[in-house]
Amino acid sequence: MSNFWGDIRYGIRVLAKSPGFTFFAIAVLALGIAANTAIFSIADAILVRPLPYRDAARLVMVWEDASSYGFPKDTPSPGNFADWKARNQVFEDMAAVSSNESFNLTGSGNPEELLGRGVTANLFSLLGASPAIGRDFQPEDDVPGASRVVILSHGLWVRRFGAEQQIVGKEIWLDGEKSTVIGVMPQGFQFPDRPSELWVPIRLTKQQLANHGSHFLEVVARLKPGVSLETANANLATIAKELEREHPDDNQKIGAFAVPLREELARNMRVPILVLLGAVGFVLLIACANVANLLLARAAGRRRELAMRLTLGASRGRIARQMLTESVLLSAIAGACGLLLASFGTQLLARLIPAEIAPLEGTGVDSRVLAFTLGLSVITGIVFGIVPALRVSQIDLVTSLKQGGGQSGVGSGGRILRDVLVVLEVALAIVLLAGAALMIRSFEALYHNDPGFRADHVLSMRTPLPLPKYADFSRRTSFYNEVLARVGGLPGVVSAGYTTWVPLTNGGGASSIRLEGHPAPAPGHELIPNVRLISYGYIRTLGMKLVDGRLFDERDGMDTQPVALINQTMAKNYWPGENPIGKRFHKGDDPNRPWITVVGIVGDVHQVALDRPARPEMYISYLQQASFEAKLFSPQYLTVRTSGDPMQMAEVIRQQVWAVDKEQAVANVMPMEELVDDELAPRKMQTSLLGGFAALALLLATLGIYAVLSFTVTQRTQEIGVRAALGAEPADILRMVLSQGMKLFVVGAAIGLAAAFALSQVIVHLLYGVSATDPLSFVGVTVLLAAVTMLACYIPARRAMRVDPLVALRYE
Repeated sequence: MSNFWGDIRYGIRVLAKSPGFTFFAIAVLALGIAANTAIFSIADAILVRPLPYRDAARLVMVWEDASSYGFPKDTPSPGNFADWKARNQVFEDMAAVSSNESFNLTGSGNPEELLGRGVTANLFSLLGASPAIGRDFQPEDDVPGASRVVILSHGLWVRRFGAEQQIVGKEIWLDGEKSTVIGVMPQGFQFPDRPSELWVPIRLTKQQLANHGSHFLEVVARLKPGVSLETANANLATIAKELEREHPDDNQKIGAFAVPLREELARNMRVPILVLLGAVGFVLLIACANVANLLLARAAGRRRELAMRLTLGASRGRIARQMLTESVLLSAIAGACGLLLASFGTQLLARLIPAEIAPLEGTGVDSRVLAFTLGLSVITGIVFGIVPALRVSQIDLVTSLKQGGGQSGVGSGGRILRDVLVVLEVALAIVLLAGAALMIRSFEALYHNDPGFRADHVLSMRTPLPLPKYADFSRRTSFYNEVLARVGGLPGVVSAGYTTWVPLTNGGGASSIRLEGHPAPAPGHELIPNVRLISYGYIRTLGMKLVDGRLFDERDGMDTQPVALINQTMAKNYWPGENPIGKRFHKGDDPNRPWITVVGIVGDVHQVALDRPARPEMYISYLQQASFEAKLFSPQYLTVRTSGDPMQMAEVIRQQVWAVDKEQAVANVMPMEELVDDELAPRKMQTSLLGGFAALALLLATLGIYAVLSFTVTQRTQEIGVRAALGAEPADILRMVLSQGMKLFVVGAAIGLAAAFALSQVIVHLLYGVSATDPLSFVGVTVLLAAVTMLACYIPARRAMRVDPLVALRYE
């Protein structure tokens, strides 16, 4: 132990004697360790850290597979949920949750829209959660006709009710009806996502539980002990086949599958996070190679010192241990600095990651992150220190004692090792640069992709009407008409319109149709386009393109023939080779439904996401919505195009809504441009981080090449002087040094490009509008790194050109 502390003290003295080297090595390593620690903390929170539910590894989400209809992960119908629960042999229990619902909270304060969920009474017990205050739902709460009760989230309880201790038993007004608060969930609880602020019993009726055609549930289940996911999915597939035979009209080609809850919460962030983990790993490897090169070069200057210690009795193992101790000491200091940097980086990353993808409470530097950083620091010290330590322990005593400390390296083997490390740095930098270039070109393609609408100068807000109050069709249309008239007459308003959902807020909302003059589609091939109920001004407000026909106008009222607008995808898919204008269809299979005539074709709009193709879609006037369920399709979003800054109009528009109904909630007030920015934010984050890591790799690789060539020029000063004395021109010396550096680059680039081509398939699902083997990206990064390498080579080469032969021949 005394030897160990002696090595530590001696290592500190040695590092203190070379402050420039020490600072550079610590800074390089600290950046690499900080990047790894920050990304690890996020990856740990999203992919590894146990979820805050009892035995969460056994929790799964169960979905319908309706790929034949364009919905590979569809929300289950109540009928399918009931049959899964009754027939399965693999789940302890199953619970259902309604799709996002909105509740209009009135009473004290301004009316407010709250996002909540209807849930079966067993949801919280299935999750292993219970209210912090009050009681859980009981089976008698979850039957039609039962008294209305509600459980609040901790955040809503604090924000709206001031953490009132007597909240249990209090009546609040939701959607114009009284509900009794029976509980408050613990702080930090969220299911199935963060926006949920309250939960109510779903109270499915017998008719709903027998309905296999209406899809609006989310289903969570707990696997029985010892049951694997594969076994569960096999059981679900068997039940799905049974239901397909029993309900061919609704369940044809409808499968079922389970997904681990952890995977469901991570959603599409798993691959990007793993890519970023790989990227920061590469950065740390480059940093290690850099420091190892510096240590090899530094060891050459200490040959005489080390040879003297060996002569005085020190063993070669003792020398190697001392060198390794210095390396680990460097990495330990770098680890402490990296941890400090990572604490800031982690908080930044946590803000950049969308809140809905996973529970991130507590994300930051904790014991797990500390353990990771400690382990990473030790491993890093060993990785970059082991090779120099072994090389130094093999020095030749006679040669080292005869030669000057600065003249020779650690033999030709040391030179080869330095060259190999530089090649490794170049190869890793090429891989990172290529990946960043692909992501940048992908983001650029997505950014410039036409979404099908103009987001500039458009304000959107939600005003979902509570159906208990607005169950009457005429009352709903009266509300829309009056709001549009008031808002449309405001100074600064260009146009206004209502719609069921604005783009990028809901990709579903579909309904089956039958085409006039076409045979009934075979089971499993039904036509199910998206449905949007809109007002006259909506198309103009969003700047959508009219491709053919006309838009809605005053001719399309409540008492006139129903008409529709369809998008280009619906026109191409449902009437291929025909002009759809004037064609008719009706909703569902009932031939007594009114025929709807196509009067116009509009451009495709990216409803689900900017990188997802448009589905067939139809637009119906809200004045003619009688055929479509009010709860599912009634307009919820008011959109307003303004001549100036749309947010400047937000308050006056809100006042116009309240002038029509003072109890109507107005929520999600934001410019449409913000919606688009939110959609782009995850890709922007991924691209920025990968680009930043690639830039850091480029810098480190450049410094590595520069350091090796500078050291080479120093070591070959006598040789260069001899060459100059024998008649070599400065250009010859320049060419000699440049060729050495560029040879290393060529070898490293060749290896890096081969690796980049192979690894590009990892990010193929993250790309949009660009091939994973895009030639421009690969050529561009190669040229960039070649130019930077040339610059890194030129500086020491220029110094070599200026060597004075007389001085060089006396150089020791």
